[in-house]
Amino acid sequence: MHQLPHYRTKKITLWLSLASIMVFGTLIALQAYNYHEDTPQAQCYASIDFVYSTDNGQRWTGKGDMSINMDAGEIYLYFNLKSPQQQGFLYNRRLDVHFEKLDTSRFLFNTQNATVFESDNSDKQALFMRRGLEGGLITYSRFSDVEYYYNINNMLMGVCHVPT
Repeated sequence: MHQLPHYRTKKITLWLSLASIMVFGTLIALQAYNYHEDTPQAQCYASIDFVYSTDNGQRWTGKGDMSINMDAGEIYLYFNLKSPQQQGFLYNRRLDVHFEKLDTSRFLFNTQNATVFESDNSDKQALFMRRGLEGGLITYSRFSDVEYYYNINNMLMGVCHVPT
């Protein structure tokens, strides 16, 4: 039996459609893969506001950002501080840390190195920041050990989504 000419046209159209889908699908997949590889993975990030009171009742306030890179073992800190005399200071540092898992509910990190960036001018004025952050504390007040670990756990679990 003789095939009608429109059958051949439908067959060619079908094959061209499949070839186009394969080519463009491959191009889209390659582009998505390249975007994924070229874009750095998002770090854990949090905006933090705090108040620190010294023994004599003076209050320091601070607003800033903290980002944690669990893979590289780095914490980036950028805080605008206000002294009790309303002077402004900038705390801008990178902490090279080693994260340890204490148990299923508590995390602790040990600071190995602190890099001070050029814009940081809080060295001699805000000693509590150095003692608190570079010593491994996230909290700025007098908390018990349980609350201290709980706050670090909140930071890592809530911001970084670290599995327990």
